[in-house]
Amino acid sequence: MSLLFRPHYRVEVFDEHDTPVAVVRERSGPGLQRPLRYTGFSGWTTFDLDVVAPHGQPIMHISKRFGRRPHVRVTSPQGQLIGTIKTHGAWKQSLHDATGQQLCFFGDIGRIETGGRSKRNGKRVRRDVVRINPGVAEPLRSLATACAVAFDVVRGTGTSHLSSGGDWPA
Repeated sequence: MSLLFRPHYRVEVFDEHDTPVAVVRERSGPGLQRPLRYTGFSGWTTFDLDVVAPHGQPIMHISKRFGRRPHVRVTSPQGQLIGTIKTHGAWKQSLHDATGQQLCFFGDIGRIETGGRSKRNGKRVRRDVVRINPGVAEPLRSLATACAVAFDVVRGTGTSHLSSGGDWPA
């Protein structure tokens, strides 16, 4: 029901001890694309996401153009390109540096376990767990983090299901 009233993307990220790590939210609403957010075409819509620390400090920016499988751009808070994410299927994303060179696939350095449920602040929430291999260096760590926190956007499902209001233990 919440999706009918807020078809925007917002995810809270927590560590394994339930300490808030970041909030991923859309910079502005879907605008003219709003009707698409209610359908299976939600993943086609444009996304413009900010990843912010709990105290408000910007961490990164994630953006996606309109279309079925456009590249996802990941930039620093200052606007410098960190790299891109390309989708090759709902569960396969390649990570590319700022020059466009493919570095690896997300599955080579991390994994996502979906479908868990938990209670947080008296509400039932979806609890997906993300694990990025220790020792992964930059820019791969930032790209893998962007791919993980914007998982629903990156894999192309948008907000047409329960992605809004979920949480991501890191």
